[in-house]
Amino acid sequence: ILSNGRYKSVEHRAIVHSTKERMSAAVFHQPCQDSTVAPLPELVKNDGRAQYSSISFMDFIKGYFAAKLDGRSYLESLKS
Repeated sequence: ILSNGRYKSVEHRAIVHSTKERMSAAVFHQPCQDSTVAPLPELVKNDGRAQYSSISFMDFIKGYFAAKLDGRSYLESLKS
């Protein structure tokens, strides 16, 4: 939403090697719970229009987790 659809997230995939160990580190960032998530104004200006409406962060999180493993479809449903 913040990038107005410009930057896409990738699906995480890993190939397990039968004899080598693998280490992963998960890093998460999130805004304050009472904030609003919307496309950044400078990206809307460059792209011509906002692809997503603004939504409260908590409403976004509730919808995202309710979608379970279908997070991409949930994000698509938020397009304006």
